[in-house]
Amino acid sequence: MKTLICVTTICLVFFIVGASSVQSQTQVFGGYTFIRGGTGTSVCLGKWIPSRDVALPGVCEGQIIDVDHLAAISAKMSADRLDQLLIALTSIDKKLDINNYQTQQLIEATVDTKTSIDRQVRQVSELLREAIIERFDVLFDALPEEILSNDLFKEELTKLKEDILKEVEKHYLKRPKPSTK
Repeated sequence: MKTLICVTTICLVFFIVGASSVQSQTQVFGGYTFIRGGTGTSVCLGKWIPSRDVALPGVCEGQIIDVDHLAAISAKMSADRLDQLLIALTSIDKKLDINNYQTQQLIEATVDTKTSIDRQVRQVSELLREAIIERFDVLFDALPEEILSNDLFKEELTKLKEDILKEVEKHYLKRPKPSTK
């Protein structure tokens, strides 16, 4: 009887060790079930259904592939994604180059426009100054000598001429402010 209990105990230990090693051969990581077997480690790409019997490993509802194949497929997919990303970044770089070129052209056009406006304002100011001086010279020439002999009147006309020229300088030597819409 002692021998029977001893043999039963040893069989039970082997059964438990064997069953636990089958259960420990599967491991879930990152949503994939890894299965260790005699040919190496494989991956269940579908749903893993554990067996109700502790002596059996379970069933994969999907494809089972070798880890090396999965790594190769994953590397290929990563390389393809990197190529797509490189193409997208190259496209963005080209568009940025075009935008930079157009921005540079706009800056140059703005500088040219500013220079042209400044030149026009100076020309208008000069023309206005010359016209005012010429009109006052004509006025002085047209006035009778009796009126011009009055120094106070002559001073007031000269002062009026200088005040008008100062106003012209004040308003026409400044560049117009850009309008904000």
